[in-house]
Amino acid sequence: MTQHSELSARAALMDEALREASRLVENLHEKYREQAFPIVLQGLIDGSFATTVPLPPAPGQNGEISQDTAPLRLQPNLSVNEFFRMVNPTTHVDRFVCAAYYLLHVGQMEQFSMIDILDIYGKLRIKKPQNPSDTLNKCIRKVHIIDATAINGQKSWVITPSGEKYVEDLLNGSAPTKNSAD
Repeated sequence: MTQHSELSARAALMDEALREASRLVENLHEKYREQAFPIVLQGLIDGSFATTVPLPPAPGQNGEISQDTAPLRLQPNLSVNEFFRMVNPTTHVDRFVCAAYYLLHVGQMEQFSMIDILDIYGKLRIKKPQNPSDTLNKCIRKVHIIDATAINGQKSWVITPSGEKYVEDLLNGSAPTKNSAD
């Protein structure tokens, strides 16, 4: 391969990564999009997560989305214990993402702190991870959670659309299973 064709291939790869990163963050709230874009782009370039995310299903012939593809709606009074029983996360990474999902959809908290996540562990009466920061970093590397602006000087995060989809896949029993001790 000539140097020119290598440069052309790299430019095409970068162009595709930029388009895909833009597509992945386009549905994020504007204040998070700027923070998420470089993280997602780096993940695409490094190959640390898949570049093809399924598109939302097309509406049916009558313009309505079928019941099995409609967005999941959680009851506002759903307890954290019942939610975790429904999802049945098996790793700390799964539990962190599920906690973030619960905080967003039931607790109406767009941003959360480590204390919020660890409070959920307390409510569930399950053992906390030995290194919660490491678990959170794994969630960030998987682009399920990203940094957000600090709240009262305390670091905070938000769940990403891919993190929400991951939890919904767990709820539907279609998420990939891993034999990991996360």
